[in-house]
Amino acid sequence: MDAGEPERPPYDDDELLPEQRPWSRRAQAIAAVMWPSFLAAALATMLFFAFVDPGRMEDAMSQPLEFSRMTGYGLGFFFFWLIAVVSSAVSVFLLRTSRRDRRDRNRKD
Repeated sequence: MDAGEPERPPYDDDELLPEQRPWSRRAQAIAAVMWPSFLAAALATMLFFAFVDPGRMEDAMSQPLEFSRMTGYGLGFFFFWLIAVVSSAVSVFLLRTSRRDRRDRNRKD
């Protein structure tokens, strides 16, 4: 390498394929929320519907809705996923804000 030539970074983002590029912080946070919550929803759905038949849930409702068993399984999965997404998102939010507060305190000292 010549002394007058500028040093090149180890890689250039434009030269990499899309699947080789590093993820942004936002993409990492979304993945950190969605993937574990998906797995938790899958587990919760399996456990819940091992004991509850979605076809019999109409008996428990004051105004029964007409839907198939598969629709009941799908609605249950998305309900559990929503709960897990909210839980994971709150965890990520708390982790990020605690780091930010710590950094701000260290700068003031």
